[in-house]
Amino acid sequence: MTGERTDADSFWPRYGWLLAAVWVVFLAFPVVSIAESGLAVPAQVTGYLLVAAFAAVYLGAFHAFSSELGVSATGHRRSRVPFALLLLIAAASVPILGRDAVSFGPFIISYAAYLLSTRTMWIANVVVLSITVAVVVPGNKISNYIFLLGLIGAMIVVNAVNTALIRHSISADQLRMDYALLEAQDRMARDVHDVLGHSLTAVGLKAELAERLLDSDPEAARAELVHIRLLTAEALESIRATVGGLRSTTLAEELATMRAALDDAHIKTVLVGNPQTLDPMRSTALSWILREAVTNVLRHAHATTCWIRLTDSSLSIDDDGDSLGASRPGHGIRGMRERARLAGADCGVGPSEFGGTRVAVHWA
Repeated sequence: MTGERTDADSFWPRYGWLLAAVWVVFLAFPVVSIAESGLAVPAQVTGYLLVAAFAAVYLGAFHAFSSELGVSATGHRRSRVPFALLLLIAAASVPILGRDAVSFGPFIISYAAYLLSTRTMWIANVVVLSITVAVVVPGNKISNYIFLLGLIGAMIVVNAVNTALIRHSISADQLRMDYALLEAQDRMARDVHDVLGHSLTAVGLKAELAERLLDSDPEAARAELVHIRLLTAEALESIRATVGGLRSTTLAEELATMRAALDDAHIKTVLVGNPQTLDPMRSTALSWILREAVTNVLRHAHATTCWIRLTDSSLSIDDDGDSLGASRPGHGIRGMRERARLAGADCGVGPSEFGGTRVAVHWA
């Protein structure tokens, strides 16, 4: 099923990159480091340009890939180039920033967490944390970098948990989508089977009748051929409506059609109950089940009489033809049971008291 995108659906692809922009505030650390470094102006300008370039690549990558931030376990292939640029810029800043170049660490691990693979995320976590510790510990600078170390540690934990939750959510959404697709395909197969099954059965019966009448009563045979043409046109229209998800039918309409088909096959119909009194929701589900059940009678039963009984909470179709015996249920029987289940009812198929087969649907 498709529909218009909601504001919630479009927010993350369009504005999710702003979450990455919030963290740019921490680039104040290398900027302050450059300002207090006492370096010559050209070196300071170069340092500022490197920080600006780092911020531009970081934000540009998140903005460019925001529409595909599915936090994939395998990462996004095109995001590897900006990541390499970030590493090069960070490395190029070492002569100017010295140990303060580790200030780029939180950005490196966040980028790896959300745009690269799970494996790359953990490699980045270990490398950034190891380099930071190796840089600040020998010079007894831990107190100066305690905030940065805490930030890196916290981000490693938060990113790991957050990306795991996002992946789990995406997997659940994908499973729901797959299930919905399978359900739609099953419904389509069921509807097409029911429409074609009845229509082709009716056309076959009409063709046999026309063949028998061709020599003895050409006019009657012509009338049957006209009826065949109308049936095929109706079947085509039903298939179009089914494919479009528009097909609906009432039990009263289906009963009239089924009685006509049974009459053509010289099978007597005994109807007990009034379809007009049924709940419309139940009526729609029962009309499909009735169609399939009667089609099976026409195709396989070799019956002489078909009994159709209706109450407010049940439908049964019996025939006096051949029993199903031990044969395995086909697609049609499975389809009837599924339609009944979706309508909140039970559908049983078994031997009839009249010697043939009984299809019984009932609501508890």
